[in-house]
Amino acid sequence: MTLVTVLSATVAVVTINNLQASWRSRQAGAALSAADAGVAQAVTYLRSSGVRGLDCSPTCPSNPWGSSTTPASVTLPGAAGQSYKVWIKPVTPFPQNDPGVYQIHSTGSAAGAASRPVTAEVSVTRSDVPKGVFARSVSGGGSASVTNQSVFSTSCVNDRSKIAMNGFDLAYDGIPVGVHSSATITGSKGCTTTNSIHSARPCSTGYPYDQDRLGGRLTAGDGCYDPRMAGSGPWAKYYSTYDTNGDGTKDVSSQIKSDADLFKIFGFQPELSQERIDSLRMLAQSQGNYWQSSSHWSSPDEANAVMFFDLAGTDTGGTVNLNDITGFGRDTNTSGTAPSCPSRSLIIVIEGGNAKLNSNQKLAASLILTGKSPNLGQLTKANGNATFIGTIFADTINLVGNVDITMDACFLANPSPGLMDFAVTSYREEDRGLG
Repeated sequence: MTLVTVLSATVAVVTINNLQASWRSRQAGAALSAADAGVAQAVTYLRSSGVRGLDCSPTCPSNPWGSSTTPASVTLPGAAGQSYKVWIKPVTPFPQNDPGVYQIHSTGSAAGAASRPVTAEVSVTRSDVPKGVFARSVSGGGSASVTNQSVFSTSCVNDRSKIAMNGFDLAYDGIPVGVHSSATITGSKGCTTTNSIHSARPCSTGYPYDQDRLGGRLTAGDGCYDPRMAGSGPWAKYYSTYDTNGDGTKDVSSQIKSDADLFKIFGFQPELSQERIDSLRMLAQSQGNYWQSSSHWSSPDEANAVMFFDLAGTDTGGTVNLNDITGFGRDTNTSGTAPSCPSRSLIIVIEGGNAKLNSNQKLAASLILTGKSPNLGQLTKANGNATFIGTIFADTINLVGNVDITMDACFLANPSPGLMDFAVTSYREEDRGLG
């Protein structure tokens, strides 16, 4: 009888231990699931808020996503008692690095003191939209100016003499600003080869940094050549792309031979992918900034706002007056670290319509018009002492009056999350603890 009692007690102990081990295993799995939920939420934070708020990480005083000591903490519903704590650390910060790398540290917990820490790395890169002013067709007029960024086109850039280019391109390694077309650039009205700025010779001293299809080899002393354009110089990847004389060495050139070369040299695509457009539409809808009319809408108040004007079929050809947007104006030439540089961004997408900008408006944004001429995708009436800080993607741009389209360090320091790509590139479980 005593032996039976001892054996029964032993079986009970083993059973209890097995049950405890099974419970602990389940709780460990629950803790890992919670940690993974923290990673997913951190990626969502990056997609919605961008990366500027993490400049202070790991010691951000008011942003828990950038604080290792007081991280973002969430308790999950359910009987397992799950929760997670998560924060994000810049490894190679974006946009100083493209791609940038950010490390997500997430610790999941469950009842019974089960905990599982995980680390994931996220690659952050700018999407392949133009970092400047891009349109199939560009026309100058009046005394329009473009400052600290370049103009790109796949067709004629007309009346170049009426477009003042000032400064150095902040998005492209500090090259002097210029016009880069895979077609022709004309000094005055009339898109003919005889009016091209390069019709007489490859160097146009009035526009020494411009490139088009009729350009050619530049040589020292011609008034356009700069040694920084040659060899391993900082501007070479933009100006030394062809072997023009067949000697096996790439020469400094004012030529861009094709649309494909334009896109390759300056790293962008001629149109947004449908996936990108759909993503921006969904972001605007989630923010309440989705409109199907060019005239009945309101300005956004989100820190990283997306406005989407879906006009095709409801208001096809309608013109959105950008002067009516409020809350996203500021002074130009603002440093990225200045107190007057707000942590804000705005994307404006107009599909199936046009836009106008005048009447002394100041606006910082990324403007995207997806339609095509003759009646769509046009930025018209860009005049009236208007100032636009940011990038433009359109089919047709008409620069008249005193409009200034400019770029500054503040804009580049606040890239719109909607125009950034995020990808989890690595994931690992750290040492795990079970109480």
